Amino acid sequence: MKRFKRLLTVMLAGIIMMSSFNGCNTKKDYEALKSGKNADNNKDKINSLEKVEIGGLEQWIYINGNDDTNPVLLFLHGGPGYAMLPILHQKNSQLEDKFVVVNWDQRGAGLSYSKSVPKKTMTLKQFEEDVHELTQYLKARFNQQKIYVVGHSFGTVLALKAVEAYPEDYWAYVGSGQMVDIADNEKLCYQFALDMAKTYDVQQAIDELTEIGPPDNNGNYKDDDAYDITISWVEYFGGDVWGKAGPEEMEYFMQSDPVYQGKKDQWEKGTEFSQILFEDERLHSIDLRKQLKKVEVPVYILAGRYDYDTPFALAQEYFNILEAPKKEFIWFEYSAHFPFYEEPETFNSVLIDKVLAQTYKK
Repeated sequence: MKRFKRLLTVMLAGIIMMSSFNGCNTKKDYEALKSGKNADNNKDKINSLEKVEIGGLEQWIYINGNDDTNPVLLFLHGGPGYAMLPILHQKNSQLEDKFVVVNWDQRGAGLSYSKSVPKKTMTLKQFEEDVHELTQYLKARFNQQKIYVVGHSFGTVLALKAVEAYPEDYWAYVGSGQMVDIADNEKLCYQFALDMAKTYDVQQAIDELTEIGPPDNNGNYKDDDAYDITISWVEYFGGDVWGKAGPEEMEYFMQSDPVYQGKKDQWEKGTEFSQILFEDERLHSIDLRKQLKKVEVPVYILAGRYDYDTPFALAQEYFNILEAPKKEFIWFEYSAHFPFYEEPETFNSVLIDKVLAQTYKK
């Protein structure tokens, strides 16, 4: 889960110099994606960037697969507004051997952002309806009885609500960076940052975090700067992206793709616009431990060992409560909040050798 204020400037710092860095970034490549053509002319392969109407609004999806008769996997990004349209194609292309992989820039985010998006439609309820409508579209288009849904961070809430309401539509639910309760989430983020600052004697962090103080019982900071300071230190101490790869590198990696070429300004405005969702009381009051205790599909929760963006302790607690016909909690030992980016080979293996192998029925 991310909220973008001053932090956005930091995260996008590495993007400005991208346009000439990737040899694939040409208008020709972009137009080929929109046409759905693939270089090897395999009639069963799909590589297509498309605009579809979802919930009365034109939104963008990116579809990749080496066989369009394979089961469909829908990825729901986090944020709200943290659009990641090309990420799985770049880092997890192995999935395309076994799935038709669909990434979607949600309403108001990424390529799906424009000034014409009605603010009144930026509600949790509308997003839930969008997921259902997109699921029906994908089932019909690819002649599938059910699909797979992978939620990340904020997207885990949308995905879980979808499988709870429409279990007949899904083979399984996969949650990465599982969101559980915003209030407890924020309190644990702050405590992690302060604990790490004291452990490693980072005086600047200690001073800043002590000055702003922890969030209140509802998870609210005293102002936006206080939130930005906290999440900046969470990132500094590896609670967002662990190891050498920082968030700026991940942003660069995504934005160097032809899908987002020349779209930096649109992407940035979409992340800011999407913060309207935090005005929805339903989002602020989410506590899945109380509100969503049972689903009728297999559940796989993927947790980064160092995730303090959506703290793994909450994911564990929720997993223990949740009832499902089958459930499994899977650790990613070298990841924080983005296992699919930080440990792509392990992520691919989990989805193919475990989730698909255990749940798919032709």
